[in-house]
Amino acid sequence: MTPDQRLVNSPQDHSLAQKRFDPRSATPFVNKSVSEETRRAYRRAVADFFQFVAGKHPTEVVPNDVLRWRDHLRAGRKRAATVAFKLSVVRAFFEYLKAGGLVALNPASTKLVAVPEVPDEPAGRALTAKEVRYLLSGPDRSKSEGARDYALLLIMLRLGLRVSEVCSLRAAAIKWSHGRWVLKCKVKGGRERTLPVPAEVKKAIDEYLKLDAKRRSNLHSDGPEAFLIQPHSNYRTLVFDKGLSSRMAWNIVARWANYGGIGQLSPHDLRRTAITKALDQGLSYRQVQM
Repeated sequence: MTPDQRLVNSPQDHSLAQKRFDPRSATPFVNKSVSEETRRAYRRAVADFFQFVAGKHPTEVVPNDVLRWRDHLRAGRKRAATVAFKLSVVRAFFEYLKAGGLVALNPASTKLVAVPEVPDEPAGRALTAKEVRYLLSGPDRSKSEGARDYALLLIMLRLGLRVSEVCSLRAAAIKWSHGRWVLKCKVKGGRERTLPVPAEVKKAIDEYLKLDAKRRSNLHSDGPEAFLIQPHSNYRTLVFDKGLSSRMAWNIVARWANYGGIGQLSPHDLRRTAITKALDQGLSYRQVQM
């Protein structure tokens, strides 16, 4: 029996009143996301909601349950953006169930549950060539941690990947194909893209992996299926075969932006820089946004 079948056999089945939500039933929905970090966030949001409603079966959830959860989150001083994100996950989960004919109504629909207003984010920007030089000049490339930071920054600047896409890359993603190095990665929507890897990016990755080889070998976090970009240490969790988290990537970008004196900067600004450069070179917006 599939997770979906475990979830519900029929909305009209009166025995559902005796059933509780099975967290495993959310697995197919959660696994639609590309990155492990996103999957964790989705799994946590769904679990939090159903814990709040005392494990109600999805067919028994009503809009008032979602309203009470929203207000509970706000009363707990959660940021508006956090509440909006959690609501969007639960809304998407019920939409997934509705599409499969497992529920008749989406109780988290925005028509039924208003989403808290999220303050506008500061406008992003594309870096100038001078700012890119300042940013890349920061990391100490003679050490593995600095070489990692440099490779991370360069991958985002030259390939325009989203931060979650970079963090989920495996070493085997880089391949030699038809006389050039390419990078194969899953992007937003679950599609796979193949991108040419510029020589400077390949060199930066090679230098990082060479300097980090001993650490990876000692911690058994090496090999083609290992994460390409890894935390320098994970002694708090003792989980070593793990990729860099999006939050860590944000901190690395912010650190070197501050060091280079170029102000507030986010990973998406690096993607924006790559897209701007590609558009200037004649690519279409559709091509660069894939």
